[in-house]
Amino acid sequence: MGKGRLVAFTDAVIAIVITILALDLELPAEPTMEALWELRESFFAYAVSFFWIGAMWINLHNQWHMARRVTTRVAWHTVLMLFFISLIPYVTRFAGGNLMNMFALGVYWAVSLLTTINIMAQGYALGFYNRDDPDFLASARVLNHWMWVDLGVNVAALPLALLLNYPPVIMVVICVAAVIPSVVIRRLNQRFEN
Repeated sequence: MGKGRLVAFTDAVIAIVITILALDLELPAEPTMEALWELRESFFAYAVSFFWIGAMWINLHNQWHMARRVTTRVAWHTVLMLFFISLIPYVTRFAGGNLMNMFALGVYWAVSLLTTINIMAQGYALGFYNRDDPDFLASARVLNHWMWVDLGVNVAALPLALLLNYPPVIMVVICVAAVIPSVVIRRLNQRFEN
Protein backbone atom coordinates (compact mmCIF):
# COMPACT_ATOMS: atom_id res chain seq x y z
CA MET A 1 0.00 0.00 0.00
CA GLY A 2 1.29 3.42 -0.88
CA LYS A 3 1.58 6.12 1.76
CA GLY A 4 -0.52 8.48 -0.34
CA ARG A 5 -3.55 6.23 -0.31
CA LEU A 6 -3.54 5.88 3.48
CA VAL A 7 -3.01 9.62 3.97
CA ALA A 8 -5.87 10.40 1.56
CA PHE A 9 -8.19 8.00 3.41
CA THR A 10 -7.25 9.57 6.74
CA ASP A 11 -7.83 13.06 5.34
CA ALA A 12 -11.24 12.04 4.00
CA VAL A 13 -12.39 10.58 7.31
CA ILE A 14 -11.18 13.61 9.26
CA ALA A 15 -12.92 15.95 6.80
CA ILE A 16 -16.17 14.01 7.24
CA VAL A 17 -15.80 14.08 11.04
CA ILE A 18 -15.32 17.87 10.99
CA THR A 19 -18.36 18.22 8.73
CA ILE A 20 -20.50 16.11 11.06
CA LEU A 21 -19.20 18.13 14.00
CA ALA A 22 -20.41 21.35 12.32
CA LEU A 23 -23.76 19.82 11.30
CA ASP A 24 -24.39 18.78 14.91
CA LEU A 25 -24.50 22.43 16.00
CA GLU A 26 -28.03 23.41 17.00
CA LEU A 27 -29.77 26.44 15.60
CA PRO A 28 -31.05 29.01 18.10
CA ALA A 29 -34.73 28.69 19.00
CA GLU A 30 -35.22 32.29 17.85
CA PRO A 31 -33.12 34.69 15.77
CA THR A 32 -31.97 36.65 18.83
CA MET A 33 -28.69 37.16 20.64
CA GLU A 34 -30.19 35.69 23.81
CA ALA A 35 -31.20 32.48 22.01
CA LEU A 36 -27.74 32.25 20.45
CA TRP A 37 -26.14 32.81 23.88
CA GLU A 38 -28.15 29.87 25.22
CA LEU A 39 -26.09 27.63 22.91
CA ARG A 40 -22.71 28.86 24.18
CA GLU A 41 -21.80 25.53 25.79
CA SER A 42 -22.41 23.66 22.54
CA PHE A 43 -20.32 26.20 20.61
CA PHE A 44 -17.55 25.93 23.22
CA ALA A 45 -17.51 22.13 22.84
CA TYR A 46 -17.55 22.50 19.04
CA ALA A 47 -14.65 24.98 19.03
CA VAL A 48 -12.50 22.84 21.34
CA SER A 49 -13.17 19.70 19.30
CA PHE A 50 -12.57 21.49 16.00
CA PHE A 51 -9.16 22.76 17.09
CA TRP A 52 -8.33 19.42 18.72
CA ILE A 53 -9.06 17.64 15.42
CA GLY A 54 -7.16 20.34 13.53
CA ALA A 55 -4.11 19.86 15.75
CA MET A 56 -4.37 16.08 15.30
CA TRP A 57 -4.53 16.50 11.54
CA ILE A 58 -1.42 18.69 11.59
CA ASN A 59 0.39 16.22 13.86
CA LEU A 60 -0.55 13.30 11.62
CA HIS A 61 0.67 15.08 8.51
CA ASN A 62 3.91 15.97 10.22
CA GLN A 63 4.26 12.34 11.25
CA TRP A 64 3.62 11.12 7.71
CA HIS A 65 5.77 13.78 6.07
CA MET A 66 9.05 11.90 6.23
CA ALA A 67 7.73 8.31 6.28
CA ARG A 68 8.58 6.35 3.15
CA ARG A 69 6.92 3.00 3.86
CA VAL A 70 3.63 1.85 5.29
CA THR A 71 2.52 -1.69 6.06
CA THR A 72 -0.68 -3.49 6.89
CA ARG A 73 0.15 -3.01 10.58
CA VAL A 74 0.40 0.76 10.09
CA ALA A 75 -2.89 0.69 8.16
CA TRP A 76 -4.65 -1.17 10.99
CA HIS A 77 -3.34 1.28 13.58
CA THR A 78 -4.66 4.06 11.35
CA VAL A 79 -8.09 2.41 11.03
CA LEU A 80 -8.35 1.99 14.80
CA MET A 81 -7.28 5.60 15.33
CA LEU A 82 -9.91 6.76 12.81
CA PHE A 83 -12.56 4.73 14.67
CA PHE A 84 -11.94 6.77 17.81
CA ILE A 85 -11.74 10.01 15.81
CA SER A 86 -15.14 9.17 14.29
CA LEU A 87 -16.63 9.20 17.82
CA ILE A 88 -15.60 12.83 18.39
CA PRO A 89 -18.85 14.38 17.03
CA TYR A 90 -20.88 12.12 19.31
CA VAL A 91 -18.88 12.82 22.47
CA THR A 92 -18.71 16.53 21.59
CA ARG A 93 -22.47 16.74 21.39
CA PHE A 94 -22.80 14.75 24.62
CA ALA A 95 -20.25 16.94 26.43
CA GLY A 96 -21.58 20.19 24.93
CA GLY A 97 -25.08 19.41 26.12
CA ASN A 98 -23.82 18.49 29.59
CA LEU A 99 -20.78 20.72 30.04
CA MET A 100 -20.91 20.71 33.83
CA ASN A 101 -21.44 16.94 34.10
CA MET A 102 -18.31 15.00 35.05
CA PHE A 103 -19.56 11.76 33.47
CA ALA A 104 -20.24 13.40 30.09
CA LEU A 105 -16.81 15.05 30.09
CA GLY A 106 -15.28 11.79 31.30
CA VAL A 107 -16.61 10.07 28.17
CA TYR A 108 -15.06 12.85 26.07
CA TRP A 109 -11.81 12.34 28.00
CA ALA A 110 -11.84 8.57 27.37
CA VAL A 111 -12.25 9.02 23.61
CA SER A 112 -9.45 11.59 23.63
CA LEU A 113 -7.18 9.25 25.53
CA LEU A 114 -7.87 6.31 23.22
CA THR A 115 -7.34 8.51 20.16
CA THR A 116 -3.99 9.72 21.50
CA ILE A 117 -2.87 6.18 22.34
CA ASN A 118 -3.69 5.05 18.80
CA ILE A 119 -1.87 8.00 17.24
CA MET A 120 1.15 6.97 19.29
CA ALA A 121 0.82 3.31 18.22
CA GLN A 122 0.63 4.40 14.59
CA GLY A 123 3.73 6.55 15.07
CA TYR A 124 5.72 3.71 16.61
CA ALA A 125 4.66 1.38 13.79
CA LEU A 126 5.75 3.97 11.22
CA GLY A 127 9.06 4.32 13.05
CA PHE A 128 9.62 0.56 13.04
CA TYR A 129 9.00 0.22 9.32
CA ASN A 130 11.07 3.31 8.46
CA ARG A 131 13.95 2.56 10.87
CA ASP A 132 16.53 2.56 8.08
CA ASP A 133 15.99 6.30 7.52
CA PRO A 134 18.07 8.29 10.07
CA ASP A 135 16.24 11.56 9.40
CA PHE A 136 12.86 9.91 9.95
CA LEU A 137 14.10 8.24 13.15
CA ALA A 138 15.40 11.54 14.52
CA SER A 139 12.09 13.21 13.74
CA ALA A 140 10.13 10.24 15.16
CA ARG A 141 12.09 10.33 18.44
CA VAL A 142 11.17 13.96 19.02
CA LEU A 143 7.54 13.33 18.02
CA ASN A 144 7.30 10.29 20.30
CA HIS A 145 8.67 12.31 23.19
CA TRP A 146 6.04 15.01 22.70
CA MET A 147 3.29 12.44 22.21
CA TRP A 148 4.19 11.05 25.65
CA VAL A 149 3.85 14.60 27.01
CA ASP A 150 0.48 14.87 25.22
CA LEU A 151 -0.62 11.54 26.72
CA GLY A 152 0.52 12.58 30.21
CA VAL A 153 -1.38 15.85 29.99
CA ASN A 154 -4.45 13.98 28.72
CA VAL A 155 -4.26 11.53 31.62
CA ALA A 156 -3.94 14.45 34.07
CA ALA A 157 -6.99 16.27 32.65
CA LEU A 158 -9.56 14.12 34.47
CA PRO A 159 -7.96 14.27 37.94
CA LEU A 160 -7.43 18.03 37.48
CA ALA A 161 -11.11 18.51 36.60
CA LEU A 162 -12.10 16.41 39.62
CA LEU A 163 -9.76 18.38 41.88
CA LEU A 164 -11.10 21.71 40.64
CA ASN A 165 -14.65 20.35 40.45
CA TYR A 166 -14.92 21.98 37.01
CA PRO A 167 -15.51 19.44 34.18
CA PRO A 168 -14.80 21.83 31.21
CA VAL A 169 -11.13 21.81 32.26
CA ILE A 170 -10.94 18.40 30.56
CA MET A 171 -11.74 19.82 27.12
CA VAL A 172 -9.39 22.79 27.44
CA VAL A 173 -6.47 20.67 28.65
CA ILE A 174 -6.98 18.13 25.84
CA CYS A 175 -6.98 20.85 23.19
CA VAL A 176 -3.88 22.56 24.59
CA ALA A 177 -2.06 19.22 24.84
CA ALA A 178 -2.77 18.51 21.16
CA VAL A 179 -1.48 21.88 20.01
CA ILE A 180 1.93 21.59 21.72
CA PRO A 181 3.26 18.72 19.54
CA SER A 182 2.12 20.51 16.36
CA VAL A 183 4.29 23.52 17.16
CA VAL A 184 7.29 21.38 18.11
CA ILE A 185 6.95 19.11 15.07
CA ARG A 186 6.62 22.05 12.69
CA ARG A 187 9.92 23.40 13.95
CA LEU A 188 11.46 19.94 13.73
CA ASN A 189 10.38 19.54 10.10
CA GLN A 190 11.85 22.95 9.25
CA ARG A 191 15.15 21.82 10.76
CA PHE A 192 15.22 18.63 8.67
CA GLU A 193 14.17 20.41 5.47
CA ASN A 194 17.01 22.96 5.76
